[in-house]
Order: sequence, then structure tokens, then C-alpha cells
Amino acid sequence: MTRERLRQFDSLVQELVEEQERLARELRHARRVEETCGVGCLFGMDYLEAAKTRVRELSARREDEVAEIRIWVERIPDSLTRRAFKLRFLDSLPWGEIARRMGYRSDSGPRMLCARYLAEHAG
Repeated sequence: MTRERLRQFDSLVQELVEEQERLARELRHARRVEETCGVGCLFGMDYLEAAKTRVRELSARREDEVAEIRIWVERIPDSLTRRAFKLRFLDSLPWGEIARRMGYRSDSGPRMLCARYLAEHAG
């Protein structure tokens, strides 16, 4: 596992959240138009289906990545390091929350723990 792959995974998770939020806004808008005008969107609903498909694709990619990351994380021998990686990449918690749960004073503690592990075990 590499730092870049984990960075891309973080980005994928955030992209999925953003796409889910966009889809929810579009669905609310379509409902409002239908309630207000009594008809559906005059331009069709293809954009909603495309948005739903995009969310499903991103969700599937995220699940594939989570499965691989889970296998990799379980092989980390050190419990503290393993916990930090699990909280960050399997539970998607921010570094500050991870630090609080693990008893660090700042978010740099668990972040540096993970960075050191990646530097020592690059590949």
C-alpha cells in the first residue's frame, strides 16, 4: 500500500459523498417542480438516472478499495498503527477524532504514526 493510493482512496470517499449530496439536491428539485407545476421536468429525467449510476459506480469502487485496504491493514503487526489506519481508512474518521480516541494531544500524532509506517513499509 502506498501513501498515494491511500490519498486517492480518501479522495474517492469524499467524491462519493459529494455525488450523493448532488443527487439528493437534484431529487429534491425534481420533486419540487412536480409538486409546484404538477408535471415532471420538461427536459426528462436522464440526468437523474446518470447521477444515480455515478453514485452506484463510486460506491462499488469504494467497496472494492475498502476490501483491499482491510486485508492490508489486518497485516500490520503493531496494534496502535493498525488502529490508526482502521479508524482513518475503514471508519473514515478525521485525524482529530482519531487522535482523541487514541489518546494523542493533537491530530499530528496518529497522522505521523501512519506516515512513518508507510515510509518504512513502502510498496
